[in-house]
Amino acid sequence: MRHDSATLIILLAVVALIAWFAPDVVLIVFAGCLLAVALRAPGVPLARRLGIAEHWGVMIVALVALVALGLLVWFGFATLADQAREFSRAVPRVLERAGTLLEGLPGGDWLKGQAQPEAVQPSARAAANFALAGVSGTLGALGNALLVLLLGLYIGADPTLYRRGALALLSPGLRPRGEATLNAMAHSLRGWLLGQMFGMAFTGVFTFLGLWALGVPLAALLAILTAIFGFMPYIGPVIGAVPAVLIAASHDTSLVPWVIALFFASQNIEGNFLTPMVQKQSSDVPPALLLGAQALFGTGLGFLGILLAAPIAAAGMAALRVSYVEGWVEDPADTDEKRIIRPA
Repeated sequence: MRHDSATLIILLAVVALIAWFAPDVVLIVFAGCLLAVALRAPGVPLARRLGIAEHWGVMIVALVALVALGLLVWFGFATLADQAREFSRAVPRVLERAGTLLEGLPGGDWLKGQAQPEAVQPSARAAANFALAGVSGTLGALGNALLVLLLGLYIGADPTLYRRGALALLSPGLRPRGEATLNAMAHSLRGWLLGQMFGMAFTGVFTFLGLWALGVPLAALLAILTAIFGFMPYIGPVIGAVPAVLIAASHDTSLVPWVIALFFASQNIEGNFLTPMVQKQSSDVPPALLLGAQALFGTGLGFLGILLAAPIAAAGMAALRVSYVEGWVEDPADTDEKRIIRPA
């Protein structure tokens, strides 16, 4: 028992040190694990149906996803590029209309000055520095995305290898509970991902149809942005609604209440009915805890922290339930073995 505790303390200390000195690396590795879970969700059943090895099923799913993404970019690039250019041309008009709406509000004069087009025009040197930072950030993001993709492919193709390596760091007495914890985390992440992907697809389609019916410009681009931001529960939909409301205000102020009502209806249907139905309580994270996790990771780790806060919270709750509550607080001998989730 003393040996088990010492092993666990040393392992937790090492993980804490890595998270302290290299938090971005921890987030990238977690993103790779999340991608591996996403690839295995359809890849394993496909491999069993075709009678091939699991890693080939994962590779097929990854290849199909990359081809589908490439075709979407290829055929939709012209339309999206035109809408993006139209959006950039509409920015001064949106800022001017926003300044008009701010008149009479407390602090509105200062905000109106900040919203004027000339107030947001940078100097040549500032523009050059901003462009250089943008290029550097883009290259860094592409490098991280490639690293996440490779991690997802390697881990998704053979998760047993990495699970066995992680369990080898534990003492023999802790390995059964450690394996159950890893399986519970994978199960929770799979349920969360299914719910989020389904919710993002519904939100994108619902938003596009609603904006198109209302006659709001750039409906396709705004719907795609809304679907992407929908990956972040609670915070994402609010961020995604801002461009749509601004574009609607610049086009016709009478559309603003309808656009707000559209987003409100979309998020209520998705958040209260569809996503919980898909997740089936496998990763039921309380809203207050999720918002707290987003605030915590966003403050310390930036946008990537906010992006991954929800799945980290879902996996963390599963780990605490199995390893701490069932394995420490409660009597492990009384734990129902049927609750030990099988490997993903």
